[in-house]
Amino acid sequence: MFNRLPKKIKSGLKYSILDGAAHASMLGIGEHYLLAYAIFLSASDLQLAFVATFPIFIAAIAQLYSVKLMHKMKTRKHAVITFAAIQGLIWIPIILTYFSKVDPVSSLIFFVTLYWVFGLMSNPIWTSWIGDLVPRSIRGKFFGKRSLVASFSVFVSFILGGFILTYANGTLGDAFIGFAIIFGLALIARMISIVFLIKQYEPKLSADSENEFSLKDFLFHFKKRLKKGHFNTLVLYMSFMSFSIYLSAPYIVANILKELNFTYFQYTIASAAFLITQMLFFVIWGKLSDKYGSLSILKLTGFLMALNPILWLIPRTLSVAIIIQIYAGFAMSGFMLSSFNFMLEVTNPKRRVTSKSYFNLMVGTFTFLGSLAGAGLLKLFQNVDFTQIPILSSVFYSQYIPLFLIGGILRLTTSLYLLPKLKEIEKHEKVTSEKLFLQAVSTVPGKGISIAAHHMHKN
Repeated sequence: MFNRLPKKIKSGLKYSILDGAAHASMLGIGEHYLLAYAIFLSASDLQLAFVATFPIFIAAIAQLYSVKLMHKMKTRKHAVITFAAIQGLIWIPIILTYFSKVDPVSSLIFFVTLYWVFGLMSNPIWTSWIGDLVPRSIRGKFFGKRSLVASFSVFVSFILGGFILTYANGTLGDAFIGFAIIFGLALIARMISIVFLIKQYEPKLSADSENEFSLKDFLFHFKKRLKKGHFNTLVLYMSFMSFSIYLSAPYIVANILKELNFTYFQYTIASAAFLITQMLFFVIWGKLSDKYGSLSILKLTGFLMALNPILWLIPRTLSVAIIIQIYAGFAMSGFMLSSFNFMLEVTNPKRRVTSKSYFNLMVGTFTFLGSLAGAGLLKLFQNVDFTQIPILSSVFYSQYIPLFLIGGILRLTTSLYLLPKLKEIEKHEKVTSEKLFLQAVSTVPGKGISIAAHHMHKN
């Protein structure tokens, strides 16, 4: 894939993959265990919602200043590295929240918010950087490959974190020691990613003040630009999908650990199935995206995403949880990859930092609103004993199940209404959703695993 590219571009792409692997390791062994840590600290359902989404909301507002800070720091590389370093160091106070004299969960929310602020501050700038670095003709393959490596790193680090937590909780009799170790390793992983960011080539930024547009202009003309079916329509779709997803998503971990009474080891195994499936399908979706376009993938996986939370209504055993997570990994990998690639397609490179900032603001706001709606519904459902209803008693085994059902219905409604309004900019070979689904599924296990193994061997 890199053979015909200029040397500095080729080198930049390889360091980007290595940065992605190190950053993903931080996510796998650190960020993925934050909700479990909050549960360990005895967080309530409302506090879980705040841990999962309030930091994203505040960070989405803070990152509006990304453009100004980027210009003050002169280069995108300098800005991204600065924010990444601060984000990494925040793992230290996150660990120390256990000893907080105030409410430990409130302290955790505060520091996780800072962690997200500095992480999301760099996101629009990094998106602009990587968008200029990766040639348009290989975006699907490159991001599929990068996502494969990152997903493998998340998987390995997440498994390692699970074993450390299980050992600390069982053999040592103190789960906090386990959390302290894995969050310390998350800090180290972030610092390693910074080393690769330093080595990564940065193309010259072509944006200037004439190409920037204000938030007021973006919101004022938002409805008028919806007719084009491009950036604003994508923002609207991803915002409502984020609302639908986070209505129930913060409570999946709570359902597994509190209602199903899974051990940390069982939780790790179930989650590993999701990560392995993601890892395999990132490459497959990437190849199909280059052939059929990212919008075709988005239109398929947007509908598939609706089933994710509803599947938790099925009788609850570890084997069933693994099957649910395999399906979720298949749908989520295509959804994540295609929405990011389509966002790159429908944004002007000269306005990409600003555009991504407004995108993050809208999505972050709806994410937080979704979690608040979920917490409110949970409060409402506390007065309803679903186990006393004959038909529902065997299905609604947990207080979270009605929330999962509502979340799935909202995802489906959003996709039915908004996905058809999205329009392609780049021309690709036409394909039906049915054929696309069959091509993706039929690629595994044979060809899919061989592709994944081939890419992992090369890296």
